[in-house]
Amino acid sequence: MESTKLLLQDLFQNYSTDIRPVTDQTKSVNVDVDLDLASINDVDEVAGTISLVVILHISWNDESLAWNPTLYGNTTLLTVPQTKVWLPKLFLCNPADSFHPVSSDHFSVSIMSHGLIVWQPGALLTATCTPDVYRYPFDEQSCMVQLSPWGYSSNQVKIRIPSSKILFTFYVMNSEWDVIDSRTSHWSRSFDIAHYFVDIRRRHMNFVVSVVVPVILLAYVNLFVFILPFDSGERTSYSITVLLAFTVYMTVVSDKMPASSQPMSYISYYLLSLVGISVVIVTVNIFQIRIYSKHDEDGPVPIWIKKACLYSRNVFKRTKVNTKGNEDRPTGTATDTGRIQVMDSECLKVSDDLFSAVKLVSKEKSATNTLPTIPPEEPGLVTWHMAARFLDKAYFSLFLLLNLLTTVSYFITVNVK
Repeated sequence: MESTKLLLQDLFQNYSTDIRPVTDQTKSVNVDVDLDLASINDVDEVAGTISLVVILHISWNDESLAWNPTLYGNTTLLTVPQTKVWLPKLFLCNPADSFHPVSSDHFSVSIMSHGLIVWQPGALLTATCTPDVYRYPFDEQSCMVQLSPWGYSSNQVKIRIPSSKILFTFYVMNSEWDVIDSRTSHWSRSFDIAHYFVDIRRRHMNFVVSVVVPVILLAYVNLFVFILPFDSGERTSYSITVLLAFTVYMTVVSDKMPASSQPMSYISYYLLSLVGISVVIVTVNIFQIRIYSKHDEDGPVPIWIKKACLYSRNVFKRTKVNTKGNEDRPTGTATDTGRIQVMDSECLKVSDDLFSAVKLVSKEKSATNTLPTIPPEEPGLVTWHMAARFLDKAYFSLFLLLNLLTTVSYFITVNVK
C-alpha cells in the first residue's frame, strides 16, 4: 500500500490534465475507440431517433504516466478516477437532443506501467436515425453513431478503430428489433470522426397480427355486401361501416409513420387502395339498390345485361333457354296413335274446365288484392330484379379479384429487397 501511495504521489506531482499526454506537442495522440453495444433502448420512427446503451473501449498512451514497477513494489496496474488524467473527450456528432460529452465523471481509468491507459465509460446515446419505412412493418433500418474528439484537430488527436464491427459482448436482445449486421468506418479531414453502423430488422409479427391481418379480413368482409338481400335494408349501412373501419386503421398506421413524404410506406398505399375499393363498393351498392327498385314501366333492361344474364344461366345452371318459344315433342309408334288421340281429347276437356275455374278465381283475387305481383321467371325473360342479382354476382367476383391482386402485390413488394 505504501508503494502504491508513493507511486500515485510521484505520477501526479507535476501532471496536468489540460496538456495532451505527449512529450513532443507537435505529435498527435493515437486513440483507439471500440463501441460495445449493450442494448437498443428505443427506436422512434416518428421522431427519427434511436437510443443505444453502449460501452466504449478507449485506450491511448500517456508518456507522463509510465514508471518502473521494480521501484514501486512491482506495481504494474493503477486504477484512478478519470478526473485525474487527460481524456480524449468524445462528443456525439449526430445527437437527437443536446450536444455534450459522451461520458460522465463517475468512471475510472486503468493505467499500465508502460503508460497505456484504458478507459471504459458507459453511456446512453440518443442519435438521429432517418427511418426508411417503405417496407413497414417488414422494414430494416441502418442507424449510425458518430463520435469525435471535439476541439482537437487530426494533427492533435487521431481516432483509430481496431474492430471492423461493433462489439456485442454485453448485448441484451430487444423485443422489437433484431440486430442483423454492423460495421465501422473512419473519416479524417480537419478532425477525426468514428462511424459505427448498426443494421436492425423489425420484429413484425405483432403489427401483422394487430393491423395487417384485420385489414385483410375487412377487405374480404366488405365484399359480402353483395350477398345481403336487397329487402334487408342493411346494405348501405353495412358498406359504410366497413369504410369507416378502414379509416380507423389508416389513423393507426399514420401515428406510427414519420411525418415525411420521402419515403412513403407501402402499407399506406395499400390501405389507400382498400379505402378506394370500399368507396367504389359503397357507390356501386347505391346504384344496385336503384336498379333493383326499377320496374318494367321505367324502361326495358339493356340488351347486354340480358345477354349476360342468359349466358350465365346457361353456363352455371346448365339450363338451355329455348328462344323459339316451343319445345320438341316426343313421338310414338304407329300402333299407339289411336290411344294418344283419345287421351288428348279427354285431356283437352279437363284442361278447358280447369282453365275456366282458374280464370274465375283469379278475377276474384285481383278484385281484392291491389299489391303488384312479380311475374314468375320464364325462360328468356330478364327483369330488373334478375339484372340486379346478376350484377351482384359480377361485382362480387370483380372486387374479390381486385382485393386479391392488391393484397398479393403488397406482400410481394414488401418482401422483395
